[in-house]
Amino acid sequence: KRTVGVINTSSYTYLITWDLGKLVINPAILTVTANADTKTYDGLAYNGGNGVTFSGFVPGEDAGVFTGGSVVYTGSSQGAVNAGIYDIDISTSNLSAQNYTFNYVNSTLTIDKAALTVTANNDGKTYDGLAYNGGNGVTFSGFAAGEDDSFLGGALAYGGSAQGAVNAGSYTITASGYTSGNYDISY
Repeated sequence: KRTVGVINTSSYTYLITWDLGKLVINPAILTVTANADTKTYDGLAYNGGNGVTFSGFVPGEDAGVFTGGSVVYTGSSQGAVNAGIYDIDISTSNLSAQNYTFNYVNSTLTIDKAALTVTANNDGKTYDGLAYNGGNGVTFSGFAAGEDDSFLGGALAYGGSAQGAVNAGSYTITASGYTSGNYDISY
C-alpha cells in the first residue's frame, strides 16, 4: 500500500491509499507433437522416434529457448518388431523453457509387412507312365536378415497342371500355403 495524500473537508478527513496491483504473466502453451513413423518389417526392434514438431512459439522464438534435457520416446512402439500399428508416446526429460509449458501429442508407428516372393522351382522327368505329384521345392526372395521359411506359418502346397500329369509335355507347378503376419507373400 502506498499513501498518496490526505484530503481535509469541513466535516471529514480522508486518508487515501492505493493498493498496488499485480501482473501475472502465465507461460504460453507449447504443443510438442510426435511425428508419425513407418517402416517395413525387417526383423529388428524399433527404438526412438521420428522427431517432434513444435507449435505455439511466440513470434521470433524457436527451439533455441529450451534449456537442457531432451525428448523421451515411450509407448508400445519401443521394441516393436512385428508388422502392426504401435503408439509413439513422448515426454521430456529435464527440458525446460522459462516462458512455456508443454502439451504433448502422441503419434503412431506403422510397421508394414515386407514383400516375400515364393517361386516354385522347375522340375523335369522322363516319361515313365506314372502321374507327377508334388514339386521340386521353392526359392524365397525377400526374407529379413537371418530369417527363413521357419518364420512362416502354414505349409507348402503344390498345385497347377503338373499335378497328376502323365504324358510328355510342359506343365505348370504352382506353390501356395504359407502364411505370415510379417510378410506379404506372393507366389
